[in-house]
Amino acid sequence: MNNSATTRTITKIALEYNGNDKGTAEMISSNFLLSSNPEGQYLEMKTVADRNPKVKKWALTGYISQPDEIGRKLKDEEFAEIATRALGKIGVTNTNQYRLDIHNSTKHKHIHFIVNRIDISGKCTVKAHDIGKRFGEAVREVCKEKGLLTDVEIGIQKKQEMLKSLTDAIRSENNFDDLIVAMKKRGFEIQLSSNVKDGISGMRIVMEKDKNHQTERVYKAGYKLSEISNQLKISEIKSVFEMKRVVREAQQNADNLKEFRENLKQKGFSVKIQYKGEFKAGQKNEIQDLWINRIASSQEKNGFFFRKNVGFSLSAIDSGLDDAVKSLNQNSVINDASNHLKSETNESLIEIAGGLLTDFLNPTYVSQDEDELWKKKRKLRR
Repeated sequence: MNNSATTRTITKIALEYNGNDKGTAEMISSNFLLSSNPEGQYLEMKTVADRNPKVKKWALTGYISQPDEIGRKLKDEEFAEIATRALGKIGVTNTNQYRLDIHNSTKHKHIHFIVNRIDISGKCTVKAHDIGKRFGEAVREVCKEKGLLTDVEIGIQKKQEMLKSLTDAIRSENNFDDLIVAMKKRGFEIQLSSNVKDGISGMRIVMEKDKNHQTERVYKAGYKLSEISNQLKISEIKSVFEMKRVVREAQQNADNLKEFRENLKQKGFSVKIQYKGEFKAGQKNEIQDLWINRIASSQEKNGFFFRKNVGFSLSAIDSGLDDAVKSLNQNSVINDASNHLKSETNESLIEIAGGLLTDFLNPTYVSQDEDELWKKKRKLRR
């Protein structure tokens, strides 16, 4: 569940907004408030808040927005229970004034709350320090207690789905324009950013079903590529598309594998062949894969598709290209093993990706200690 909480000084306008929402708001719960109208409730809250003049930002305001995955299952009363239990975990007691309103005017039903941090005895029961973070943790705790998916768990699932769809689309398409169209068909919107130096420099992926134009200023849907994967980068996607173009050009002007390799060499690329089983000179050797790399490659780190010191697996970036190039050598007898890549030193795309997936899908929120641990692990891999 997406959520927010902040401390501030309010006026009656805040209560009027909570109780209106274009005429669709429904007050689902209140505590220690006698008035039925926003102006009267504000005066009641302000009177209690004045009992503790040291606290200037006496109100706690925020919301919880339920995604469709949860919203379809919850009744308004259950939604209100999640809010009150989460508020209780950060200090709100049964002697604090509050008002909860369900809003229905936007795509995702959400609940707004206004709480008086000062209870009726004049004590400030809700600490302001890290209130947004603490409230988010409280909401997740309540969701787990109720057997509901948390926002972090939903985020991990969405990022996993985005990563799979994106890598599948990269393999099937040859440029960013086609990639955008292919992802659209899969239910995702690709938003690209660019600059003068690098051209396309960033990517954000949004699930079409998550787009909510009415709340964009409050919550920006989707994830940046760096949030979806810490291995797959824009620079690598650019390299994949360039590799496909170069390989296609080399393949079109070649009648056999030797000519194909020479064509690539002239363009500044090397080819290593991975045969099935051990290479045997003077015999037909079945090709398992081809690995393409720049001869003067400055890319040293492993990526999602790129393997350090070896390059790009042709079968990984485009199975159609791989089959076409293999056909160049169907009837050839190869004696030269200088560019043979030993099978036992190679890994398939699935094996490479499987070893990296735990790093790809970092939750939206991690503690500082966890974040430091991830950084140390990444440094060790380098």
